[in-house]
Amino acid sequence: MSEDVVCGWVTFEWAYEGTLLGAVALDADNHLLYVAYVVVVGENNDDWLWFLTVLQECLGGLKPVIMSDRHKSIVYAVPRVFGVENHCYCSIHMSENFVAYAGKLGIRRDASKDLMKEMFNRVVYTAIAAEYGQALEELRHYKRELAQWVEDNEPEYWAQSKFNKDRWGKLNNNPIESWNNWMRALRQMSIPYLISGHL
Repeated sequence: MSEDVVCGWVTFEWAYEGTLLGAVALDADNHLLYVAYVVVVGENNDDWLWFLTVLQECLGGLKPVIMSDRHKSIVYAVPRVFGVENHCYCSIHMSENFVAYAGKLGIRRDASKDLMKEMFNRVVYTAIAAEYGQALEELRHYKRELAQWVEDNEPEYWAQSKFNKDRWGKLNNNPIESWNNWMRALRQMSIPYLISGHL
């Protein structure tokens, strides 16, 4: 696994006590790799820190780019283990947060939402800083508060032109969410069956 592989994280709780934490990655052919998984007490700072520390040891010191949904415990643990420069946020989760914020500003009509999403995507997917600035300015002309939201929500972790490491064009956790959805079918199983059920 190269240092530039994008890894993502999934979690879920099920009928039995505990939470499954998982790390998955994409290989050079975009095939999903199960890197590691564990059942812990819950999704908290200590469990994430422990899991990522063990994972980092297993990777032999490699520091892949870590993509997450910005859960507070992952935001706490990733910089301590892999370094803040190796953490990026899923653009889909950021888009959902952006749309929710826009709803609070009264943007609810479908046509307005579509235009706003299109402008937000230009901010996210533009590859160079000058185009990012233009896209942000366009958003500012549409509604100043939306551009301010972008600036206040750490675009250096999710906007393509702002993130300093190569993400190989991977800006969202869709492949990881596929694994998560598949694992959801195992929620009613006990821990031993849950662990062996997806091998």
